[in-house]
Amino acid sequence: MIKHDKENQALYLVTEKGVEDILYRYDLASSELLKTGTPVDVIEKLHIAKSGTLYLLGRSGTVPLNLFQSIGAGEWKQLTNNRVLGLNSTDMVEPDVVAYTSFDGLEIESLLFKAKPEYDNGYTILWPHGGPQASERKMFRSMFQAFLNRGYTIFAPNFRGSTGYGSSFVKMVEQDWGEGPRLDNIAAIEWLFEKNISSPEKLFLVGGSYGGYMALLLHGRHPEYFKAVIDIFGPSDLFTFVNSVPPHWKPIMERWLGDPERDKERFIKDSPVTYLDGMTKPMLVIQGAKDPRVVKEESDQIVAKLRDKGRDVEYLVLDDEGHGFSKKENEIKVYSLMLDFLEKHQ
Repeated sequence: MIKHDKENQALYLVTEKGVEDILYRYDLASSELLKTGTPVDVIEKLHIAKSGTLYLLGRSGTVPLNLFQSIGAGEWKQLTNNRVLGLNSTDMVEPDVVAYTSFDGLEIESLLFKAKPEYDNGYTILWPHGGPQASERKMFRSMFQAFLNRGYTIFAPNFRGSTGYGSSFVKMVEQDWGEGPRLDNIAAIEWLFEKNISSPEKLFLVGGSYGGYMALLLHGRHPEYFKAVIDIFGPSDLFTFVNSVPPHWKPIMERWLGDPERDKERFIKDSPVTYLDGMTKPMLVIQGAKDPRVVKEESDQIVAKLRDKGRDVEYLVLDDEGHGFSKKENEIKVYSLMLDFLEKHQ
């Protein structure tokens, strides 16, 4: 993101560096580049008024989106008061930024949200993010804070394919949805065990979209690591998924996933539905009936196949939702259901 300050002949540049954003000011006259302090960790928008005043829209781990005005020398005035009603930021949890080494020596930056001691129930949630070419960043997530309030620690690794770590890193997931990223998540689990943060009897697996796909795949191939699993609109079969995506996605599917005929063996190996026999732990599946990205049939088929095998699978279909939760009442319903599911399987 680059913005031109005509009044003061300067450029403002926002760069994404892993879990945080960095703001720079470049003076066009002196060619001086300075890092500028910001009141948030993730910057969504910058705006420069005709007067040269700089405005910023951003958020942090415990601060929802708010608007700020620069008042000089890295100082900011908060203009809006968007917050969680009934709570302040000290009631919530800021993440620790940690790193671990994966199976091939690759360093994986991650966010570790530690439940407050007075709430800690001893259980941990592994959260593989969506995308896959996205990342988990230091920004407010109501779902995370709801889990943390109930005592769950959350570990969110930015496995290979995540944005914010350079173009080579983000391309590592292309035509490799189920091998490298999966092993990065396995290394994350082993790190949690080595650090005595969690154990197979205390670890839940929760993911949405690509993270839902990864939750299904990890469940099928590595059920011994988990207590129970939640899949939120995750693709279950790469063959059906590649043919059901929105029309504007189809041109990039070759680069993203590959060709289902040419790469048939890899599609079979990387499809969660291949590993039904391993999916032995209790599951909750959540799906929007109007989802255009991961169509309802992706969840329907995995639920039906598992139920045919007598597995413990709860299934919630939201008739008025697509790829996400656009209605606050649905969001509350889903979070409450997930918390009830996790508590039931402690």
